[in-house]
Amino acid sequence: MFRTVQRQSRRFRGHVAAPRPKKKSSAALSKEALAVTQEVSQQTKKKYYDPSNVTLDFELSNAKLVNTILGDSRDRVAKRLDQPGKRWKQDHRLDMEQTIRQFRSYLMDGRISLKQNLQPLDIGDLVLLDSQSTLAHLVVQKPQDLKTSTYTLVNHEGEIVYVHRDQIKLRVPGVVPPSKVEELDMIQLEKKHPGLAPIGLPDSKFARSPEALPEGWSPKEEKSQKGSDQELSTTGDDFIMAQAASQLLTDTDVITYIVPTPVRRIISKPLVDTAISSFRKINSFTRVLDNVHKILQYDENNSLISSARSIPILELLNKVWNFERKYKLLEHADGQEEFRILNAQIDYLGINGPTVLGKPVVEVPSEEYKKEDFPISSYIGFMVALAQNPRKWKVNFQHNSKVPLNVDILPISKSIDTADALDFLKGIGIKQFTKFYTDFVARKSYKEPKKLKQVMSVLRDFVAGNIVEDRMLESVVGNLIRSIDHALDLRGLRKKKDVAYSYEYSKSRALEIITSLDQGLWCNPSRWSSSLNLPNTGISPKSDLGKQYYDFVDQKFTSKDALSEAVKGASATEALSDLSLENFDDEIIGAKSPVTDSWLVSDFHQMDPYASVREDFPNLPVYCIDSATAHEIDDGISIEYLDDSFKVVVHVADPTSVLKESSMLNSIAFEKGTTTYLPEGASLMMPQLISIVCGMDAPGKNRSFGVEMVVTRKDLEAFENSPTSEAAHKLMESIVESTKIKFFNIKDNAICITYEEVNKILADEANIERFSQGITDHSQESDLFNLSRVASALKSVREFLGALDFPNEASKTFVDYKPKDEVEQPHFQRTEKGFRIAMASDDSEQVPVIHIEKDVDQSQESKSQELVSNFMVTANHCASSFAIKNDVPIILRTQRLNLNSDFKADIKALMDKHRNGPGMTVQEMADFGKHMTAANYETNQHGHESLGLSSYSHFTSPLRRYTDMVNQWMLGQYLVKQGEWTKEQQKDLSGIANHLQICSMINKQAQRSSTRFWQASFLKQYFEQLKHGDVSEPIEFEFLLLGDAKRGDVRCKLKYFDQMKTTIVADDGVKRRFNSGEFEVGKVVTPTFKIKKLDMIEHEFTVELTST
Repeated sequence: MFRTVQRQSRRFRGHVAAPRPKKKSSAALSKEALAVTQEVSQQTKKKYYDPSNVTLDFELSNAKLVNTILGDSRDRVAKRLDQPGKRWKQDHRLDMEQTIRQFRSYLMDGRISLKQNLQPLDIGDLVLLDSQSTLAHLVVQKPQDLKTSTYTLVNHEGEIVYVHRDQIKLRVPGVVPPSKVEELDMIQLEKKHPGLAPIGLPDSKFARSPEALPEGWSPKEEKSQKGSDQELSTTGDDFIMAQAASQLLTDTDVITYIVPTPVRRIISKPLVDTAISSFRKINSFTRVLDNVHKILQYDENNSLISSARSIPILELLNKVWNFERKYKLLEHADGQEEFRILNAQIDYLGINGPTVLGKPVVEVPSEEYKKEDFPISSYIGFMVALAQNPRKWKVNFQHNSKVPLNVDILPISKSIDTADALDFLKGIGIKQFTKFYTDFVARKSYKEPKKLKQVMSVLRDFVAGNIVEDRMLESVVGNLIRSIDHALDLRGLRKKKDVAYSYEYSKSRALEIITSLDQGLWCNPSRWSSSLNLPNTGISPKSDLGKQYYDFVDQKFTSKDALSEAVKGASATEALSDLSLENFDDEIIGAKSPVTDSWLVSDFHQMDPYASVREDFPNLPVYCIDSATAHEIDDGISIEYLDDSFKVVVHVADPTSVLKESSMLNSIAFEKGTTTYLPEGASLMMPQLISIVCGMDAPGKNRSFGVEMVVTRKDLEAFENSPTSEAAHKLMESIVESTKIKFFNIKDNAICITYEEVNKILADEANIERFSQGITDHSQESDLFNLSRVASALKSVREFLGALDFPNEASKTFVDYKPKDEVEQPHFQRTEKGFRIAMASDDSEQVPVIHIEKDVDQSQESKSQELVSNFMVTANHCASSFAIKNDVPIILRTQRLNLNSDFKADIKALMDKHRNGPGMTVQEMADFGKHMTAANYETNQHGHESLGLSSYSHFTSPLRRYTDMVNQWMLGQYLVKQGEWTKEQQKDLSGIANHLQICSMINKQAQRSSTRFWQASFLKQYFEQLKHGDVSEPIEFEFLLLGDAKRGDVRCKLKYFDQMKTTIVADDGVKRRFNSGEFEVGKVVTPTFKIKKLDMIEHEFTVELTST
């Protein structure tokens, strides 16, 4: 059809393309087409003319026409399908039936386990592109170089699909061995035939090669248009590429690929059978999940939960798997009997169990649970069943690896409220709520609708992403927003928006409605996250109670001496074994209860548990380098000069010698897992008292956990004089071998100094001249220069070991809430390091003031940051190596990039290129970022590839990261008991590691989302003030171009607003600028523009250029 249209006369093409003043009737169009056909037929010798067909001769008889059609069809099938299949069989002498059985076994008999779930995306994985479908695709190729980030998939019909990681909804790792997939050569280069349209699919770059031409053809003299170095977008483009392949790529040198028919035969039925088997299990899983959801509404105290609780994904599957056998008991039970049976299952499911490191754990030992595996079809069916019940379960995925880590069990009360609100809105509720809201905006008397509280809760859940993939909820909320906006427009109450959101009825618009009803207070929606469970947000009463307990401890003990006196005074009191937050009440807060001392005894050690191994540290300075606004000072570095070496000790705060493992404080800290850092403030993992008592800056006698390392001058100078891989390995090995783990008493040794102050010392010309020759005078400046020297060498050593060095040029975003009358005018102001803006509102008494600044402390040029980070990384490596060497079980931090050998060689060449020269380009950093995988907490040693280390863990931040506390406990008990405890403790760590991995993931996602929200909010407020003439010194926005216009809208990085998804519309003007060389990838441009989209929740900022 396409070729026929292209061959029509100019008159025909021009007539179709010409603009028409009005739409013609069908009769007129038919008459016109007939006239054109008659005109063309008069100009040809053929008796018949069909504008849709130029290959068949209709003067032939019907029989000959049928034979011609059948012959052409058989020829096309033979060339396109049969011949490639025969060639594949000749190249692969396989027993087809055995291969089919083997492949079927991989899918139908395959299992999924926790260990597999931590592996990065790889060839042989199964992936789902729709969270509510069981149709799986097989990963057959992964990116081959830095320039590409697409994965090649094959589905059950043998179709080739290109996707980015972000398009994958679920991944089942390690189903088919990668070697088996590669052995089958599933993707083959298609051989073209003259005049015959190919059926294969081009790659994501539309690569060209003379080999792709039909046999005997030679390339045309003119060069093909140069393709973009950037890969094409693959989102929704597979249909377009298939059409291009079938029509427009005939007789071209564009490479196309096919899946040979024998390969389709091998993979098709197993993939279909897996999908069918998974689908058949969905209803069964849904019924069991409904009952398990009822059981899990009870916490470890047998109380109904009022906020979401979290459970590891495979732990939930294990419960469902075991419960299925009990399900038949419920088939004929009435309501009361059903409750009795379900309640009896609480113990069976292991909800009540012993407390280990502050966490109630299942009765199944962690090592056994870790080895549990499940059929692939059951896993897929289970995941789809969860996705189909979004008001009961919310699955949290690890962003890069696309594997689910845990499930939020949503409280039944929330589900009921949501259902009530939606039923209300589907009836008369939208009309009532719209009337209420418009009257509220008009400041008229109004009547609150019956379900106001429930509707507001639904809106918050919608904005915060607490309920996902709930299409009914999204539809109803969209209808509500549409109704509100229509009513506001009719009454002239809605200001005309100059900037569009990503979607017309978006989450950002819902947030505006929430904000107006909350007295205009602009709030970060991440604070409403049911996964994050921040205190004092109305989300989790349990978190609120934990914060109340922290506040009680902070208010009762304002100093180290006050706590010490209280603990000594309570030493005769018996510790309570059944303490629970539910027992924490006003009587205890007022210190009127006789059990108050019991709470203290249960939380804190009366004696140092490591006293038998603790040493007095010499009178050497311990440099605690941090930002001026740090919440916790939890590490420091000392240096001692020996005859032929430097002895460096990384000192770490030692809360494990103060807090008991079974304490209430520890239990709360474990639930949190880490300090949550949001732009508007931190939610601390520990009460402030622990930082006061255990921080490295604590006054008087203090304690530290020390990683002692010796750096020999001989090895250091050998590497500095001749930096080679061999010298790097030798230096690092000598440091690791010298490592000792110690617990110290330190007294007034800490010297607290900021990054900025250290940078000034290290940049001082006089100091550089004094110490450039390695002079040592034991001064503070001398110590810092020598530490900087060693740290710089350690960084270079890791680069030789394979570390990937990514310069960090991120900006810093933070928010202060101020009373309205204290907000400075004008609302937008420039600061020494960036900008600030106040989001003032007529209705709110509290105003968020957003600061966006260049983070000088964490920049690539910061020598102090390099000093601290490289010593912390090395200390973590050395401590983990010490633990592994001595068989001490700890939680490791692992990362596997899973790159092929050629890819690794390219990366090594790139790192070598930039080691002693200029840093990586923007494009190279962007390319690297596309292939990074998430790091994991686990108990198996796999190394940390991007750090270039064979083992790595976290020890150096115990005041803000619970993993570090666990590892300190493990090494402390090892030193005290010398291994007697290991078998008893080791079984608990994998479950703890999984919980902490979940906490880390949720917190990082919330921090990233919050930063984007406040950056977008800044831009929204700034452009509104700019429009009204309230900005005297406008920002000159700098766009760093990360892509070109050949692949659509141009990706950018906006200076200061680096977390936003910034794009420039690829109109004709932008394309011309790229073609002329005015624009190029990696260049910074400062054009004038108009805003097309700005969305606070979707984090999208799209602009259209007006001029340069």
